[in-house]
Amino acid sequence: MPSKLVSVARLAPGSILSESVMTANGKVLINNHAVLTTKMITSLENWNIQSVAIVDDAAVEDMPIEEPADVRGLAKEYEQFAENYESVVSSVTNSLDFIHRQKIIPIHMFRDTSNEIVISMEQSGTALVHRLLVTEGKMEDLVSRNAVTVAYLAGNLARHMNWSEKDIRGVILAGLLHDVGKIMLNKSEQPKPHAHIVEVAKLLTQVKGIPNEVVLGVVQHHEYVDGTGMPTRVPGDKIHPYAKLIGIVDIFQSAAFMKNYSNPFPALDILGSEMFGRLDLGMCQMFINQIKDSLMNTEVLLSDGRVGEVVFFHPTKAATPIVKTVNMEIVDLSVARGIRLERVLAPKAIVS
Repeated sequence: MPSKLVSVARLAPGSILSESVMTANGKVLINNHAVLTTKMITSLENWNIQSVAIVDDAAVEDMPIEEPADVRGLAKEYEQFAENYESVVSSVTNSLDFIHRQKIIPIHMFRDTSNEIVISMEQSGTALVHRLLVTEGKMEDLVSRNAVTVAYLAGNLARHMNWSEKDIRGVILAGLLHDVGKIMLNKSEQPKPHAHIVEVAKLLTQVKGIPNEVVLGVVQHHEYVDGTGMPTRVPGDKIHPYAKLIGIVDIFQSAAFMKNYSNPFPALDILGSEMFGRLDLGMCQMFINQIKDSLMNTEVLLSDGRVGEVVFFHPTKAATPIVKTVNMEIVDLSVARGIRLERVLAPKAIVS
């Protein structure tokens, strides 16, 4: 497809990249064929990228810039996804209750929930990832919220990797099932490492018609490509892609939601340190870039009480970005002493 080189200053949302955008040290910022959003363009400017190659028939001139401050549109999109998310959590909670009582996985219920997630993803647009990053967990349904968040993030990453519709639905289903074994453990005893995988494997053997790739996605999601994972320490070429993807998202989700609110920034650094050896490098880089792009220009709370927005990520320090406060102060958290990034805040558009 014909392409042309365009100055970043002249880009407009909707332009389609014909080549991946790389940093000077060879890191992929945005993959080719990506449809540029306002946040992506801001990210390119912050990285001091001067020009990019786009598909020649993309509208880059005389096109009104889509302002992120379309408050009513953002609020509607954001709140719709929040409603969808809570509906899915409720469905999964009911399914887990059924498993706890009957010791059987109601696979038809999980398939219905997978379809609900796919529809929600199609409707959500840019609100999806950001809404997941500010979701406040409720301890009473922690397993179900973890399952739903992992399923959404895994499905969204698979979609950006251009997986087939069948595989997107498959990895979403595996994401919903990946921690089912936890509800079968005796809470009064200290479980052995990855005992939940043994429990879910037992349950899955009783399910008829479940694809083998979904089973592997569930039972292998704690395996590592260097062969140091659990439960069987298989090497990377023996780990199913579903499991590699779910493993990345699960590590991120667990680290980002250690409290009853989200702080995804340190979780990105954990992935950055794990991706050279233990995790699939390509998948991990794409996921990190996807989360960073979603967090760009996002409102955050600092530990000293100031509120600001993320304006720049250091290449190797996601946990300490540069923040511009509401008073227009620039705070580089990589050098600011005694100040840390506390949490992500919901968009102002939905704050009553």
